[in-house]
Amino acid sequence: MKISREGITVMLFIFLLTFCAAALLHTVSVSRRMSGMTNEALSLIDAGDSEPKDLEQLDAKIDEISRSWKEYEPVVSTYSRHDELERVSSAVRKLRPLYDSGKYGELYLTLHETDDALDHLRTTELPSVANIL
Repeated sequence: MKISREGITVMLFIFLLTFCAAALLHTVSVSRRMSGMTNEALSLIDAGDSEPKDLEQLDAKIDEISRSWKEYEPVVSTYSRHDELERVSSAVRKLRPLYDSGKYGELYLTLHETDDALDHLRTTELPSVANIL
């Protein structure tokens, strides 16, 4: 069975379209899941308190955020812009040292920075006229 050039072109186009759609869905899923984790960590810290509500839960949540990002980053980096990923990575890397040093105010701000970076990653990957042009 011989396939024409047009047939190969159509099959490649369908494959590319499927890959792009899967990458988009994965990026949106990862960023939403990670945003949910950061929001849970934020809920454990009150902006005005010097001590978080529950240190053990916050410690576990920071570990979960770091572990999840280490798992997701290699996959997401194959199809996302690296400057967006670096913004998330640098924010996630700051979380553990801030928690360990007891700088909960800065930790609160860094969690917001992480959530903002994840939101920005999600919005830059979504197809829109601005993103296409």
